[in-house]
Amino acid sequence: MSAPALNTVDALTQALRRRILDGDLAPGTPLREEALSREYDVARHSLRSALRSLQGEGIVEIEPNRGARVKSLSPEDVHGLSELRIALELEAARMALEREGGTLPASVHRAAERLAARCRRTRPSWGAVAEAHEALHHEIVLAAESPRLAAAHRLAGAELRLFVLQLPPTWTLERMAADHLALVERLESEGADVLRPHIEESTRALLES
Repeated sequence: MSAPALNTVDALTQALRRRILDGDLAPGTPLREEALSREYDVARHSLRSALRSLQGEGIVEIEPNRGARVKSLSPEDVHGLSELRIALELEAARMALEREGGTLPASVHRAAERLAARCRRTRPSWGAVAEAHEALHHEIVLAAESPRLAAAHRLAGAELRLFVLQLPPTWTLERMAADHLALVERLESEGADVLRPHIEESTRALLES
C-alpha cells in the first residue's frame, strides 16, 4: 500500500521546517505571509496553519502585529533546553550503561561516526551537521529503551538542531567531530555524568556569543 499523500498544510510545514533546519532560513529571518504564499502557491490560511505548527515545535515565533520569524533562541530558551537535555540524556545514558554492563549499543557508535563523517565532508552544511548531532544524542536516549524518555527528547529535536545552527563560528566542524567521538568513549569509560559538562560547554559558548 502506498503512503498517503501529504495535505497542503503538512507539505508546507515539512518544506519550511527543512529550510529552517538546513540553515537556508537563518534565525531571525522574517517569514512574510504574502511572499511565502506566492512562493508556494498556497492560501494564507494554509500558511498560517503551517507556521503555527512550527511555532509548536519551537522553531518559529509569531508576535501579534509583527508576524512570524525563524526563532532566535533567547538566553532563557538556551538555559531551558540545556536543563531539559541534562535531565533526559543523563538519566537515559545511566539506564543504558547499566543495562549494557557499562557499554553503549552499536547504534550509538554508528551515529557518532556518521556525525564525524559529515563534519569531515568538503564544505558540509551546518544544517546537515545539526541533523547528525541531534540523531546521535537521540540514539543515546533510545539506548535506555524508555519510550517516554525517547518521546520527550524527540519533541525537543527541532529546537536542538536550531541550537546547533546558532553556535558561534569558533565552534568548528573539527571540534564538533572530535568532541562527540570522545563523548561516546568517555560515556563508556567514565559514566553518564560526562554528559553534563558536555552540554554545559556548548550552552556557555552560545550564551557568551
